[in-house]
Parts: sequence; C-alpha cells; structure tokens
Amino acid sequence: MRICMVLESYFPPDIRVEKEAKALISAGYEIYLLSLGKKGMPERENINGINIIRIFPPQNFLGKAWRYSWFSIFFDNPLWKRCLQNVIKQYEIDIVHVHDLPLVKTAISVAKKFDIPVIADLHENYPEAVKAWRKRKMGLKSKILNAVNPVWRWKRLEKSVLQRVDRVITVVDEAKEHYVNDCGIPPQKVTMVMNTEDLEEFDKLSVDKSLIKKYENNFVISYIGGFGPHRGIDTAIRSMPKILKEIPDAKLLLVGGMNSEYERYLKKLCKDLKVENIVEFTGWVDFSLVPSYIAASDICLVPHYASGHTNTTIPHKLFQYMAMRKPVIVTDCKPLKRIVEECKCGIVFPSGNHEKMAEAVIKLYKNIDYARMLGENGRKAVETKYNWKNEAKKLIELYSNLKIK
Repeated sequence: MRICMVLESYFPPDIRVEKEAKALISAGYEIYLLSLGKKGMPERENINGINIIRIFPPQNFLGKAWRYSWFSIFFDNPLWKRCLQNVIKQYEIDIVHVHDLPLVKTAISVAKKFDIPVIADLHENYPEAVKAWRKRKMGLKSKILNAVNPVWRWKRLEKSVLQRVDRVITVVDEAKEHYVNDCGIPPQKVTMVMNTEDLEEFDKLSVDKSLIKKYENNFVISYIGGFGPHRGIDTAIRSMPKILKEIPDAKLLLVGGMNSEYERYLKKLCKDLKVENIVEFTGWVDFSLVPSYIAASDICLVPHYASGHTNTTIPHKLFQYMAMRKPVIVTDCKPLKRIVEECKCGIVFPSGNHEKMAEAVIKLYKNIDYARMLGENGRKAVETKYNWKNEAKKLIELYSNLKIK
C-alpha cells in the first residue's frame, strides 16, 4: 500500500514525520513524502526508505505575493494541488497523509477526485498557534495579518476540513478533547500519537565528552529547542538574578534558535539584567549533539507560556530530557503539568512566573537526592509508557483499520 505524506516545510529535518514514516515502512507501507525544497536540495531522493519529492515554489516577489493572496482568500494552494495530483497519478497512491492544517483543504480537494482517504496529522492546534505567533509580533505587521486573515477564519477552516477527512491524528489528550468538543469530530475518528522518543535510536546517540568537561564546573540549567516568544525563554532569563544569589556557578544554556528577531530581544534582556556572562546562546546544533547538551545539564526546562496553543500540544524535548534521567522544570501548560505530575519527574511552576521558577531551580540544587529521584522517575516513565514503540503501534493500528476503496 502506498502513502503520500504532505509536508509544507523542509525535510529533513522533522522528527515526527521521520518517525511516523519509518514506522509505516517497517509495517510494509511505501512512503512518498511531498515536501518543500530549497536551493541545494535534490528534487527527488530516498532517505532511510522515504521517497522524497520536493516542491520549489518561484521565489520572485510577484509569485510570492500571488500565492499568499490566493491562500489568504481561499485557504488553497494551486501549486501543491497540482504536484500532489501528479504524485498520486504517477505512484498510484492509496492514502494521503497531510501534516498540519494549512494544506488539509488542498489535500482533500485532490484526494477526493481519486476517491482515496485523507488523514490529517495535526502537530498542534493551528488556529491557537497562529494567535500565539501574532500576539507578540510588534506594530503594523501584526495588525495587517489579523486584518487579512483573522484567527476566526482559521478556526472555521479547522472545523470545516476536519469534518471531511477520514481520520485525525493528534499529539495529546487535550488536543483530542478540542477536536471532539470544539470541532464536532467523533472520538473514534481521532487517534492520539504522541511526540515521544524512539529509545532504541535515541540511546544509540553518543555523548561528546568534551562538552561535558566544558561545563563540569557549572550548575547547568538548559533549554533545548526552537526559539519563539511563546516558549517562555525570557522567563528563564529573568529567573537568573535570583538563582545566582544561591547558586554562584549557575549557567543558563540556551541551545537552539532559528528566530533572529526574538534572539536579539533575549540578548538585550540578558544585558539589561546583567546576566549576559552566565547565559550562553549556542545557536542551532545538529540533533546528534542534543544528548550531549542534555547530559551536560543538571536541570532541563520547558518554560512555555500557557495558552490555547501550548495547552493542546507537547514538545519532543520533554521526553528527551526524561530519557536522559534529568529532572525537569515546566510551566503549568495542561499537558506538561499532567505528565510531569503523573510521572513525578519534575517541578511545575506557574506560567511566566520567574520567581517561582527560580525557587524550583534552587530547590533541586539544594536537594541532590530528590533531583536524582525525579530524573530516575522520568526514565522509568519513558521506558514503560511514554515511548515511540507504544505510539507507533497506535499509528499502524489506525492504518490497519482504515478502509481503502
């Protein structure tokens, strides 16, 4: 059976897409991935059994303006529609598996012509994500975006298209509740496949001993992942003056990036608070180095601001931290709070409250045995419950039960 996954971003990297594709390949499915391409990427290639076909949209101003205007009005993408239709014809695709909301309507319009099912794999509550992304944009840009394509239109699109797909995949219980209660999707139509780690692969990644040595004289508090206003990294920075009073050798390690505007804001905040010498920005690193940075850490953070977005999703980093036996400090976003309290693997603090975050760090610093116990609890939880082996079974079962015409 042949599946066409549709991804409106570059591949690689995408941890979730790669894990899902590999799980389905292991179950005997053929995977074709239609993704975005950029200069230097081949139009077609095979990576770990995934047949990748890339789209290279014209980058001239008029082309970009036309595509943006058309999508803003119709939530439809003619270029992707045409390419998807060609892939379905050429490879005799049996199922379309579209990642995230923006291309779901486009995928439906094509797949239904061929009378094949569509699975919508929603990595996050997209309308709420749009709201979060825009909330902290400054001035005119935010006003224009809200005027041209207000969030209520995204919500209407979400409810409309999810009524028409054959199955919905989501990442946490809280998101499933949203699709059932707010979008009217029957519960049996929604499958939860969480962003957990593949322990067999993750445990194979080596640790760079030079990185461990580099930070051996510091008490390292780390955040690893993408940067953005909704991720609460500023809360972590604001907590450092109080932490330094109790932990003079503390260092805040910020591993990641990909948002230069926000990173400039964070660096200015460090300077204003006079903590620029104990906050380190590493820039974006290859995923193979992630275990090394986690290993070098004493405490790992997920300081996301609580919102409609973060209350309905879960980041991979939580399970990566847990897999490496690190105590975690997270905000009270609903999925984070639920999982951390259930597993007894860390401390939960109120979203945006840097004073409480500082108190949590200091508590773990002063209670080494307690911190170690939390880390061990996290590892046990990912070994027994929160791991990709369990989630892959749900994905394969969904496909096994899907009726192909």
